[in-house]
Formats: sequence, C-alpha cells, structure tokens
Amino acid sequence: MSDPRRQTKRISIDVRFHGGGASTNLSGRITDLSHVGLFLATTKFIPLGKQVHLEFDLPTGHVDAVGEVRWLARGNQLPEQGLGIRFLRLSAASARAIDMALDQLEE
Repeated sequence: MSDPRRQTKRISIDVRFHGGGASTNLSGRITDLSHVGLFLATTKFIPLGKQVHLEFDLPTGHVDAVGEVRWLARGNQLPEQGLGIRFLRLSAASARAIDMALDQLEE
C-alpha cells in the first residue's frame, strides 16, 4: 500500500478493532497503519469529520487515541471498503507502540 504521494511510512497490517465512542459503535480490521492514521476495513460508515475513539492492540503495545474520519472507501466488499482515519490525539506510549510496529513490520 505504498503510494508515492504519501509522506509517511505505512505498513499493511491485520488488527481487529472494536470501539468508536459513546454514540458510534465500529468494528472491523485495521489493514493499513502509519504515524498519522489508519484504514479501518468496515461495513459501517460514519460521516466525514466525525471524531472517534480508537483503542486497539499491536504486537508492540496498546494504542489509545482519538481520530477523525477523513475519507470513505465505498468498495463492493471488505477489505476495499472502510474508513480512512487520521490521528488527532495520541498518547506518547501509543505513538511508541506504532513506531515500533512500523519498524518491525517494515523489515
């Protein structure tokens, strides 16, 4: 999933996700991860600009963050359909877990 327009390192990954926030229940699989956001393959669509609570586990640690839906992929089926989410708030421990996962899984 390496697009030459991308400015940050990205990895393909397969991590189960459940969460979303008080009024938004999301579930699916995180299939793409970078320092700035992720792609969540899901059948549920929520509006662009909506903030969501993100909690998931990587092999390198737990991630707890807040993100914003930046784009929708309306493919015919998973994993081509889902949500592009940009991180807005990310704890230092969560950022380290993502950094380590990017380093380990890119090799």
